[in-house]
Parts: sequence; structure tokens; C-alpha cells
Amino acid sequence: MKRTGVFLAALAMSALGAAPAFAANVYETLKSNPQFSTLTKIIEANDLKFRYTEGSITVFAPTDEALANQPGGVDDMLSGDNPSNKENARALLLYSIVSGRMTPAQLDGKVTEATTLQRGKVKIDGTQTPIHYGHSQFGANVSGDAIEASNGVIIPVDALPIPVFDKETPKVPAAQ
Repeated sequence: MKRTGVFLAALAMSALGAAPAFAANVYETLKSNPQFSTLTKIIEANDLKFRYTEGSITVFAPTDEALANQPGGVDDMLSGDNPSNKENARALLLYSIVSGRMTPAQLDGKVTEATTLQRGKVKIDGTQTPIHYGHSQFGANVSGDAIEASNGVIIPVDALPIPVFDKETPKVPAAQ
């Protein structure tokens, strides 16, 4: 009887040792990677941490180098004090996140349209080298290897993608 207990305990210990360790979620993975320190500060300043911890997502994440080269800088995105700046920062961050797990290998060689967490559509052009995310002028290029997390994929990019809306202004009805 004692042998059976020892055997079962040893079996359980070896099974636990063989089980794969789960990766951290997207937010924790970003936070632990020094190339995304500015991005995680912006996420925290704008109360968006939960968007990176829930659901299955792909984040086209601007690196510190990309954010340092952002025209106009990112200081207004780091404070979180001004409601207008906070709303703009949230829109930009949510535009960089799409639903579902995507890898560069899945995107390579085709043009994909995805829905962002900002609720808009974005074009991901895998026919270009490097893969391009967003508008041709205000988008970003993949700048590094994808990083797996428990709830998604992080794809480093060389700029902060900015959404571009239709150029057409709705017509205002004539006054009667």
C-alpha cells in the first residue's frame, strides 16, 4: 500500500514537471519586454491594461524606438490627465489591436482586413515586405519577430498606426 502511494506521488510529480508552462498574457509579456516600456506606460496611464489581458488578440505594438520617433511625441499620451488626450490615446491604442491570433506567417502573401478593438476595419498588407499594418501613409511596418502570449500575439511595428477615416464629408440638408 505504501509503495502504491509513493508511486502515485512520483507519477503526479513527473506529470506536473512535464506540463508546459503557460506564457504570460499580452500585457504582462509587453511589460516584461524592455522594447515596449513606453507602450506599457501609455497603456497604464490610459487605464487600458484590461484590453491586453482578455480575449484572443493580436497587438501591432510600437516599440520604444518607434514611439521616440513619433512626430509630435507621445508626452500627451503618457499623462492621462486631460480627458481629450486620454480619449485620443485610447483610440490609437485600440486601433493597434485586432481580434484573434494572427502571426506574420498567416498574413504573409495576402491582404487581410481585420476588425480593431476600436471597432473599425484595418488593412494588413502581407504582400509587402515588411508586412504593413493600416493606412499606406499613417500605418506601420512589422519590425521584429512575433512574440506569443497566453491570450494572443504581439507583433512589433516601427510606428504608431493612426486610423484614417473616409475623406468624404456627409452632406448637410439644405435649410428650408
